Amino acid sequence: MAIQVAELARAGMTPDWMPGAMPRCVPMETKNNQHGERATAIVIGTERVKTRGKWRTVELLACPVTWRPHPEQIASARRGYDDWRLALDWVRVGLLAGGMLREMEVTGGMPKVRPWGNP
Repeated sequence: MAIQVAELARAGMTPDWMPGAMPRCVPMETKNNQHGERATAIVIGTERVKTRGKWRTVELLACPVTWRPHPEQIASARRGYDDWRLALDWVRVGLLAGGMLREMEVTGGMPKVRPWGNP
């Protein structure tokens, strides 16, 4: 954590907490043809149906899907932001308690607690 805090401080950045990320249900595989991008379907079974007086066997198709970004990825990124913020607060409190910075003032300014809101 100390290395991460130092690297982000040097760069003047905050950890990526995935702002605006919303899990979306997307197909696991897609294919392209002259009509555009389409989801790939797999056969999950067969069914007998009567069409125009004849019995026919038809394939039952399904499209495997996944969530991107996965909700756990978003939660993990936001836990990382919370840990980073707590580490910054720990450093701030330590500098104030130690009294080592005589010519510098340690302010109470900190990054937002939860910039993504309270879901």
